[in-house]
Amino acid sequence: MRRRQAILASLAAGLAAAAGARRAAAQADLKIVANGWPDAQVHPLFAAFEAATPDIKAPYELIPPDDLLATLDKRLDARSPEPDAYTCLSEFIPAYAVHGHALALDEVLEPKRFTKAALDAARFRRKLYSAPFASACQVLFYNRALFKAAGIEPPPPDPTKRWSWEQVVDAGKHFADPANNRWGLVFEQPERPYQMLTFGESLGGAAMSAVGLQATGHLDSREFVEGFSFLQRMYTEWKISPPGLADPQATRALFGSGHAAMFIGGTGNFTGFPTDFKELDWGVAPHPSFAKGKPATPSGSWHLAVNPRTRNHDAAVRFIQYMTSDDAQMLWFKLRPHPPVLLSLWDKMPDAFNTDGWRIVRHEVENAAVPSPPSPGYREFDLLLGVTLRQMQSGGDIALLLTETARRIDHELDKYMN
Repeated sequence: MRRRQAILASLAAGLAAAAGARRAAAQADLKIVANGWPDAQVHPLFAAFEAATPDIKAPYELIPPDDLLATLDKRLDARSPEPDAYTCLSEFIPAYAVHGHALALDEVLEPKRFTKAALDAARFRRKLYSAPFASACQVLFYNRALFKAAGIEPPPPDPTKRWSWEQVVDAGKHFADPANNRWGLVFEQPERPYQMLTFGESLGGAAMSAVGLQATGHLDSREFVEGFSFLQRMYTEWKISPPGLADPQATRALFGSGHAAMFIGGTGNFTGFPTDFKELDWGVAPHPSFAKGKPATPSGSWHLAVNPRTRNHDAAVRFIQYMTSDDAQMLWFKLRPHPPVLLSLWDKMPDAFNTDGWRIVRHEVENAAVPSPPSPGYREFDLLLGVTLRQMQSGGDIALLLTETARRIDHELDKYMN
């Protein structure tokens, strides 16, 4: 009798534990910190997640982009279980990984589903520490009317016939008239390494060591000195690009108002230009590369990561898996058309991608995309090189500038050596 009572008690305890586990699962309440996109673009995605997973609630907090990095630093450095998951720029994932703020996701994601550009941006030291959520790609926009008036054939949309930087400069000289605020070429983010590193990468250079802990011997290499010297001449000698203009809204407006013949920027302009500059007649071509170099197109963008200290591990993983599912990614593209991170989406939505711009992007994300250097000290690298990119627009010896910048970056990277 006592043995039977013990068995029954044990069974009852097991059933109670299972019931408790089910109740806990039913009550999973994730805390998500997300970039401050318009809520009208975010809410439908989270509503779809909750509808698909009724046992999980996912209230989210939208943080303005300028405040997101500091907010995540404060909350993750507290080493608390919240937020359970968060969005972040892919270039900062290595820092979160080395600080123990990002869960390795190799066991919960299927890498073969993602584009090469998305995977390259998510990997750090051969592990996936983030889930690609939204990719990015830079292309060359041109003003059709200005090219027609000048009698110049515009760059073709064929990636196998992409213009060289030399061709861009030759064309840009026909349009540049600095005294009247007219320019040949404008960069959307001319002081962001994300956009400008390709001047060295197209020539075969790498801005940092493979492990992301040294800039000396890389950023100041022959390839980057040559590439950035060419860039500097766009401002100082050929005067086809405006120095001292860094705000992306201002650079877009310069092109959108017809004061620049060419513009290198992101795919958000596919919908942004028709909305903001209705009179602008624009075309699109692949990102330029050097004639003697190789195609190198900036890539990266927004990823999702899981806090390793979350008390809702399974629910957080399910959140990541849902947000990288075909259904969620299709909805996300309709809400905010970033280049898809899933290979399948390009074929599932053929009508959406039946334009020169999207055909170029599809080629680039598989063949020419170069992610930011995978370094735990990327934010220090980004800040210091950004200052140098501003300085070089007004002159100075590029080799000396890059040598000093690399030295300063290495000094900051010392703290990551151990």
